[in-house]
Amino acid sequence: MKNNKMLQIIAAAAIVTTALSAGTAEAATVKAPVKSPASKTVAAKFAVSSAHILVNGHDVTVQMLQAGNGKLIAVSDLAKAFGASVTSAKGVITITTGKDGHNLQFQAGSKTFKLNGEAHSFTTAPVLQDNRSYVEVKPIVAALGGEILDGQTLNVLTKERISGSFASVNFDARGQVLAVRDDADPAELLQLNSDYSSSLLSSTDNLLSMTISPSGDTAAYTDETGQLYLVALHGGSPLKLGSDTSVKTDLAWSADGKKIFFVQGDKQEKISYITLDGKITEVVADKVENKSEVHVSPDGNKISYIVNITGVASTDKDGTEDSLKIDYSSAGEQIYTLDLGVKDAKPAAVTTSADNKLYPAFLSNGSVAYLSADSDNPNAKGSIKAISADGKNQDLINDVDVTISATSANGNLVAAGEAADGSNKVYSIVDGVKTEIYSTKADITDLAISADGTRVVVVADGKIVVIENGKASQHTK
Repeated sequence: MKNNKMLQIIAAAAIVTTALSAGTAEAATVKAPVKSPASKTVAAKFAVSSAHILVNGHDVTVQMLQAGNGKLIAVSDLAKAFGASVTSAKGVITITTGKDGHNLQFQAGSKTFKLNGEAHSFTTAPVLQDNRSYVEVKPIVAALGGEILDGQTLNVLTKERISGSFASVNFDARGQVLAVRDDADPAELLQLNSDYSSSLLSSTDNLLSMTISPSGDTAAYTDETGQLYLVALHGGSPLKLGSDTSVKTDLAWSADGKKIFFVQGDKQEKISYITLDGKITEVVADKVENKSEVHVSPDGNKISYIVNITGVASTDKDGTEDSLKIDYSSAGEQIYTLDLGVKDAKPAAVTTSADNKLYPAFLSNGSVAYLSADSDNPNAKGSIKAISADGKNQDLINDVDVTISATSANGNLVAAGEAADGSNKVYSIVDGVKTEIYSTKADITDLAISADGTRVVVVADGKIVVIENGKASQHTK
């Protein structure tokens, strides 16, 4: 009996020992697992590639990193575009622009950045990879005072475009756009450069009445007394041109910039020109009143202008008021031309139609083009018509309601008008061939064409749009 009990005790002890041994082994497995050979966790790398972007309109190659659905740009490349310096200390990256510029700080992995001490946010946190930092483009460009233009190619401006309402556009001889910001007080004449920057040329109350020379360096205007002035647009005081104070309107420079033509007299009865030494020469003095819109041919040998005929009055031999009659059968606007190269030449009427006429100009083939309109007929459309040297008439644009036109120094024409679908279209006419070059829903209130005929600028809803090589770019906000 004792032996059996002893055997039971020994068996039970064996079972307990076995259970304890098993529990100890499990605990050991949980608390101290067997280590595999030494390993190190490596973060997945993002794809980096070279990309072409535009910086102030110029092509630049940069490094871009694809992080999820967004692209980040190398900080060093972006800072170089802005001429900014980059420093790094204790993981904080600082971008500084100029003495009085911006101070921007951020860290890899953090969506918060500071601009001049004020907190802002990224959509995608910056990334540090291979000792190079990559950052989201839009917040940094905006923080540094720049702007990103819409388009398929990333187009970064290191300074925001100028904003405002603009009018009176033109080109200088170098092809730079000149425009008046008419919502400034006083009005400002600005030069708008191809890199979207701008510079102030002049600020004066006389700007809206100035006529800019073909070179774009000088403008002419008259004061309230009729005195003619010249002013250098890049600086300088106005200079009196001659001393004549008769009424002068509709100033028009010759293509070589040596003469300024104008309508002269209280009743706009004469046409004269003044040379840069102040000498005035009459070219039309036929006593016919209401002349306007003088235009000089590209070679300087002819002028065109409009005469507004108001009606012919007649009375009986006693001249009584009751017998006064006015014949309006010939009333209306007619275009005249004068050949300056022919001695004793007389003005010749080139139109006889009753329509209203605007913007007469010489084309490269010698034809006279003009905008034809009928203000008395609300259903009539404005059109561009041309009259050849042998008197033949031609419709150049008649499928839109033309509202404005302009010609270049070499005789190319551009015109804008409203189409049936409500859009506003711009056409160019070269050698009689019409080409659509721009379409917009915005109202077009002014336009101009460069001297060589390759660039066109329009004012669309007060904004400046430049059209070149089939592409349109908005240069103001």
